[in-house]
Amino acid sequence: MLPELRIILLLGAIAYLLVILALLKKGKLNVQYSLIWLASAVVLIIFAAFPYTVYVLRDLLNIEVPANLVFLLLFIFVLALLLSLSTIVTGFASRIRKLTQTQALLEKRLRELEETLNKKE
Repeated sequence: MLPELRIILLLGAIAYLLVILALLKKGKLNVQYSLIWLASAVVLIIFAAFPYTVYVLRDLLNIEVPANLVFLLLFIFVLALLLSLSTIVTGFASRIRKLTQTQALLEKRLRELEETLNKKE
């Protein structure tokens, strides 16, 4: 790999990590949701700083072309991200359903209390 390309990749990976950390600091990104993004930034920094790791992983997994390994890792990252987001959405849907049911019960109780107050008057 050309040294210029390696430097550009390393600077890009560091900028990516700094953006994630800035979003965490501002509170725009939750810590529990940012773990996968932080992991991807660390992997990018490792690959940019030590491109030989891609060749070692390629040999360990018996993959012929290093680009195929990169695509495989990107595919795994996207799947992990989708799984993470799916679990988050499922949790929010459950909470919304519970809140809706609680609100309906409270509205029913409020109507009943209003009716009893109106009957006493």
